[in-house]
Amino acid sequence: MRSMLWCGALGVVVLVVGCGAEEGPERAAVSGTVNIDGEPLAEGAISFLPVEGTEGPTAGGTIEGGKFDIPKSNGVVVGKNRVEITANRKTGRQVPDAGKPGSMRDEVVSAIAPEFNRKSTLVETIKSGENALKFDVKGTKKAR
Repeated sequence: MRSMLWCGALGVVVLVVGCGAEEGPERAAVSGTVNIDGEPLAEGAISFLPVEGTEGPTAGGTIEGGKFDIPKSNGVVVGKNRVEITANRKTGRQVPDAGKPGSMRDEVVSAIAPEFNRKSTLVETIKSGENALKFDVKGTKKAR
């Protein structure tokens, strides 16, 4: 009888300890600024994609007024991450709206040079705790 009680108590301890443990890779809070051609990026998005042996989910957030803030609760995986920054700008031209035949819409293109977004060469090493980052990126050339 005592051995059954001991096994039962041990099982409860294991269950309680297991429930308190965090699952998945370690995450960290990341905040910072993004400037495009020397000016704060009005609005956009930033994504962190684990690379070079770092494993875990992609994390990201919005950029407003040149600033972003990603809390630890849905933060960036600790380790090396490729950074993609995206934003759009209007060209000033009207183009056919594929969703509404016969109507026009503003043409929108990427505002960020490819080496900072879909073909990003930016890699940051995220550490435990809080990380403050600053990105100065180049924009795409505006049509004249």
